[in-house]
Order: sequence, then structure tokens, then C-alpha cells
Amino acid sequence: MIIVKDLHKKFEDTHVLRGVDYHVHKGEKVVVIGPSGSGKSTFLRCLNLLEKPTSGEIWFDGELITDPKANIDRIRTHMGMVFQNFNLFNNLSIMDNITLAPVKLKLMSREEASENALKLLGRVGLKEKADAYPSQLSGGQKQRIAIVRSLAMNPRVMLFDEPTSALDPEMVGEVLDVMKELAESGMTMVVVTHEMGFAREVGTRVLFMDEGIIMEENEPSEFFSHPKCERLRDFLSKVL
Repeated sequence: MIIVKDLHKKFEDTHVLRGVDYHVHKGEKVVVIGPSGSGKSTFLRCLNLLEKPTSGEIWFDGELITDPKANIDRIRTHMGMVFQNFNLFNNLSIMDNITLAPVKLKLMSREEASENALKLLGRVGLKEKADAYPSQLSGGQKQRIAIVRSLAMNPRVMLFDEPTSALDPEMVGEVLDVMKELAESGMTMVVVTHEMGFAREVGTRVLFMDEGIIMEENEPSEFFSHPKCERLRDFLSKVL
């Protein structure tokens, strides 16, 4: 579903991504871990061109999205993105936050979008918050709404950029539960996270990034039980 070839990203003199190659297959749950500053979030944000790669190719569903002629706005409608800080519109109700994009992009009528939103809110246990505003919600509720807002576009893949890092510890579980349910439903997911339990339990592949490259990748049981590179062994000894 996603093919990344020789991806480089520089910010002025800083070479953040140094030739990343990777494939994400349909239905996979790829979890990306690594120390701060290793390039994880930049890699994720390049997948839907929120960060423009300096060089390299990214293919999504058979289309070269790094081609300047590619219609990235259309492509992004198929790639849900969930950020650390929710990025909800504070002046809009929860219902309007969720229905805004599908209605504006003429993917659904207002009635269809509202019906779909209520169904999705029910799925994350927040149906009663449809008329509330973001300021009236806890961090965990806001992040569940952010996930619903992405799902309302009926995406083919979901990208999560450290979705629990801005949450109080007691709220992390409620967001991870929604993500686990999403994974079980067959959604293709790429997740940057510090939650090792989630990586171990939900990931089909786990990647370890450091210094702008993928240093190691494997299926979770092998990845955590028998890390091959010294840098990963050192990292896991500090976080597990």
C-alpha cells in the first residue's frame, strides 16, 4: 500500500532522514519506535507530504505521490492522520469537527455525514458528546474524537504521530483501546509511539529508527526478545 524509496529529508544543515526504504502492506500495523530526534515523526509526516521530502519516492496505492503533478489533497483524503495535540477546531462542536471535511469535500451529504459521525462516536463511547465543544472534553476524549474525525473520511490507512504523548497517564489506555479495536478491524496503520506494550501487542512489524535510518525491523516477539543491533539493545534496556 505504501512504498518508500531512498527517502531523504534535510532541514537546512540537519539531515533528518538518510535514505529510508520501506514497504507497508495492506492490513499491516507498523509501529515505529526510537529515541527523540531519530526522525520518526518526520518519516511519518513525509508519508502524506505534510513534510516535503528533499529527495526519494513515496508511492501510495500505486500512485507516485512525490510527483509534483500528484493531487496531494485528493490523496490525503485516503490517509487519516492523528496528531499528538488533537488539532480539533475549538470553535466547532464535536459533530461539526467530524462532519466538516466529508461535507466540504462533497464526499457525503450533511445528513449522511451526521449519521456516520454518530455511528463512529458510538464506536468510541462518546455519542453523548456530539454537541459538546473540545474545551469541555478531557485529553483522552479529544484524542478519541480526533481518531473519529479521521475515520469519518473512510481512509485506507491511518497514520498516528505519538497519539498518547500529550495525555495524562490515566487517559492513555482509553486511546490505545480505540487504536487496538481499529487494528482488529483490519485497518492499515503506521504508528509512531513510545508505548512499547502497544508495539508488542498490536504491531505486525516494529521498526527502530535512529539517526535518520531504520536500524532494525522485525515482527514484535523477535524484535523485543532478540534485538540484533547494539543500539536497539541499549534503547530497549532503558525503556522496558
